[in-house]
Amino acid sequence: MFRAMTGDDTKLTRADTSAPAVWLICGAIYAVFMALIFIAPDILKGPQTALGRDWELGLIETSQNIVLLIALVLAVLLAFRARDRGLRLWAIAIALGTLFVLGEEISWGQHYFGWATGDLFARINDQNETNLHNTEGGWFDQKPRAILLLGMILGTIVHPLVKRFRKGRGLFDRPWWLAPTVASLPPVVFALIAGLPKAIDKLNDDLNLYSFSLQAALNEIRASEFQEIFLYIFFITYTVSLLERLPAKLSA
Repeated sequence: MFRAMTGDDTKLTRADTSAPAVWLICGAIYAVFMALIFIAPDILKGPQTALGRDWELGLIETSQNIVLLIALVLAVLLAFRARDRGLRLWAIAIALGTLFVLGEEISWGQHYFGWATGDLFARINDQNETNLHNTEGGWFDQKPRAILLLGMILGTIVHPLVKRFRKGRGLFDRPWWLAPTVASLPPVVFALIAGLPKAIDKLNDDLNLYSFSLQAALNEIRASEFQEIFLYIFFITYTVSLLERLPAKLSA
């Protein structure tokens, strides 16, 4: 049965992170990176080595790692501040997931310390690195990324729309901390925009609509790597939103 918004719900909404501020930050990040793609792409691609560009030390990959580290710290902070057992476990899960993704992005330190790849990873890893997300099959890369993006779309786009047209009932309204708020919408939108060149090129491979590559036109900057910056920013906005709303919930 329909349950109207209570005073507690209103307090939580007012205590949330500023969505316009998040839009501005994400827009600025997108604009800066798009400008660098055409003005100074080498900064994004990383230093030139005897084996080619070291993308892992470029600005795109480095930005991913910084964003993930910030998200990890925030998730740990949330776990300490949470009083609800469910929220604490959820925060721990976010922290562990963020730690895993960060470890994978830096190949658990290999990109910075330069150790040799062991025989096991040399056999199963497409890029000869000590990580799982570049192993064959995409079970630790494309599929988890697709699931994450789907969850973000459901949480920030579909859920609010359903809630609007069902007069307050969304896809998942309880517990209060599960669904993202409008403050987490901007990184989802920019993640979709950043991934458009790859998606369009992939569609063109099937339909043969044009004879050039959009990603090549963007100085060979990989759209998936650009997209990941905003996917990871989502973890920050989601966690910050929970931290902002937590005092109002505790005082309710």
